[in-house]
Amino acid sequence: MNIPKPRPQLRSHGFTLIELLVVLVIVAALAALIVPNIGMFGRSSDMAVSAKSQADIANQASLFFVTQKRYPQGLDSLLDTTGAVYAADTTSGDTQTRGLPYSGADGTRLQAQLTPTTLTNATGAEYLRSLTRAGFDWVYDHDIAVVNSNESNTTARGLIAIDASISPTGAALIASPIVAEVTGAYLRNKFAPGGLRANERIVAFGFGQRNTAIGRFTTTTPLYPGADKTYYGRYILYFKIYASGERATLVGVSDSYGRTPDYTQQQFNESLPDGSRQG
Repeated sequence: MNIPKPRPQLRSHGFTLIELLVVLVIVAALAALIVPNIGMFGRSSDMAVSAKSQADIANQASLFFVTQKRYPQGLDSLLDTTGAVYAADTTSGDTQTRGLPYSGADGTRLQAQLTPTTLTNATGAEYLRSLTRAGFDWVYDHDIAVVNSNESNTTARGLIAIDASISPTGAALIASPIVAEVTGAYLRNKFAPGGLRANERIVAFGFGQRNTAIGRFTTTTPLYPGADKTYYGRYILYFKIYASGERATLVGVSDSYGRTPDYTQQQFNESLPDGSRQG
């Protein structure tokens, strides 16, 4: 009679306390390396999307000009209905509830780079004509009573007296040629690296959802990634205007913080003819 041999007992191995401690130390070290960079990864993604949006808007505005012989009408003035810069309502970007972002590029706020300026047509200084020759007849001012800053462009205003048949409201608009001029050195150096000539100025407009390019060359108006209603997050177009009355020239695009990728802007600057004139 064969008696089966007893099978050897398998010894179950578990983790010792030392092994567990080693694993925990490794996990903690990895977490210390990764967690602080999560926010950086998100910021890098936002900046990449923003750079692409800026390039797209520049292309759309340029294509609009080529086909329509003018730039889009009805851009945002970046001024409120009182004629002041559409500024943040607080001195903290964390607590503001409307206006342009209080914080800014390299510590420079976009709202501090802009100054309300009245353009005129006068002998030797036809800046308004330079602007209207490029197709700017009306803009949209911002209503500070509107809660959502990205929907605050509610009031159409003529830069010149225009016929009611072509106005966005169906009625003649009050002509008030006040625009947001770039007076800060930070943005001037960005869009005119060689310096502005005595007969040149730069003005800024927001690419809002009411402009006439919407539905023709673009279906949506992009916002800076993560922008909410607490600050104006649309992209900004910059135009150089001339005292000679020559047609205004698109010289750059930034986000609502005033940031523009250096490489993209360099390409933009190099693509312009001498003096940035188009005719």
